[in-house]
Parts: sequence; C-alpha cells; structure tokens
Amino acid sequence: MPIVLEREFPIVVWPDYHKDDAPIRTLHVHDCLEIGYCQEGSGLWMIGEKLFNHEAGDVTFINHTEVHFAQSAAGTESVWTWILLDPVRLVPGSAMELMDPTPLAGMDFKNLFSEREHPALVAAVRRLIAEHQEKGEHWREAVRALVCEIMILVRRTAGGKAAASPRNEYDRLAPALQMMARDYGEPLRVDALAKRCGLSEPHFRRLFVATMGRSPMDYLNNLRLHMAAAQLRTSSRSVLEVSLAAGFGTLSSFNRLFRRKFEQSPREWRKGGGEA
Repeated sequence: MPIVLEREFPIVVWPDYHKDDAPIRTLHVHDCLEIGYCQEGSGLWMIGEKLFNHEAGDVTFINHTEVHFAQSAAGTESVWTWILLDPVRLVPGSAMELMDPTPLAGMDFKNLFSEREHPALVAAVRRLIAEHQEKGEHWREAVRALVCEIMILVRRTAGGKAAASPRNEYDRLAPALQMMARDYGEPLRVDALAKRCGLSEPHFRRLFVATMGRSPMDYLNNLRLHMAAAQLRTSSRSVLEVSLAAGFGTLSSFNRLFRRKFEQSPREWRKGGGEA
C-alpha cells in the first residue's frame, strides 16, 4: 500500500481513526514504517505470522516487510492514531543503521508494546503525536528528536533478537509480498510472483529464500494458515468456508496442515482460543 510522504519531512500523523469489528479477511503491507497508538478499545492484530491482543494505551511498530491487519473486539470499535514515516530520511545525519527499521521484524520481534511494560516508549509516541498536531515553535526538530528516541527504545527492547536482510532486497520483493497479502486466497503461481517483481523465476526463488528465510510457496502457505487461524477466532464462518477463503483446495489438506502448524485441529483452535 503506497504512502506518499514529503521529501523534506517524511512523516504523516492520522489521528482518530475508527476501526470496526469486521472480520480479518485481507492483509496489507506499507512501503514505510507504521507506528500505531490505540486511543480507545481493544481487539486483535495479525502481523506476519503473529497474533496479538491489543487494548487502549498500546503502541504497534510495523515496518515495510510485514503484512498486517487489525480487528476490534466483537461489537466494539477501536480508535487509533497512525504515524507513517521514513526514519532514515527524517533524521539525517544519524547513523543509518540506527534509524533503519528493516531489522525490526520477524517471529522473534514483538510488534506490540503495552503502556504497562513500556511506559517510556508509549510516552514518547504520545509526545510525538502532540508535537505534530500542535505545531509549536521548533516542532519539526522536536518530532525528529522523538523519532530518534523511539527508534532507540524499540531497538533496546528488541535487543539482539531482531535481524533481517538489507532493505533493498525487501524492496525488490515488495510487489510479490503485496500480491500475496492481497490475493492469498487465490491460486497464485511462483512464475506470476516473479513476473510482478521483474525477475526470472529462478532468480526470484533464490532472492526470496535468502531474504525471507523460506520458499515463496512455504511463505504463502504460512500466510494462509495464519489468516485462517485469525478468521476462526474472529468470524462465525464454518471451518470449510474459512479453509476455502484462505486458499486451500480441500478441507482434508487444510486440517492436516493446520494441525501440523498449530498442534491442534481448527475446531480445537476455535474452541480454545489458541495462541499463534
């Protein structure tokens, strides 16, 4: 999902965004960093292969490599402020390695920060939102300083757990990642994904494995399984309907792959509210 940012001051803040309880059925990925602040409500996030429960006061941190979607709790509405930015261009002169959010992703990176566990980070995000909205004297400098503080706090929290390939490699795969996020339920072919990236199929396969740590089809099937898991938890669709919507050709193959991934059947997952 392309986000247009100013060249000289690449950050936008969208306050008071209302998110309803519509079931998670599609995913998206941005071409910049997204920081979210939950003003009101609670619900569920799916980020990559991870599921998180959110509540008021939480902060989310999602870079350009992870597909994601949020849903509010049944019968409720959440209110969010979104901060979309490019820290590398926003804070010139800083160490690019420090400002680059690319490594801050993956299964070992926790994208959600609660106010209870990370009060300093949540406070910094609130101050950034206030500075951007109020636009007082030297507000741009204040915003840049707060972005630097936020990046440092997130990196400290991640420690040595977060690791990723260089950003330019993700950028080359972005068209395929966006296609899989949008059309995961369709019968996607590797040659079509490679063509979307302007690469030969062998080159695309090699780059995908080197960058994402798994083959394109393994990534797609994992995405489908986690989307199905989210739908089982948040919708009233039957297991068969969920499996077909997620792109699985037969219920038997879906049940087999789901059990292998989550160590329980889809029905057990739905009944027990399992953790991803």
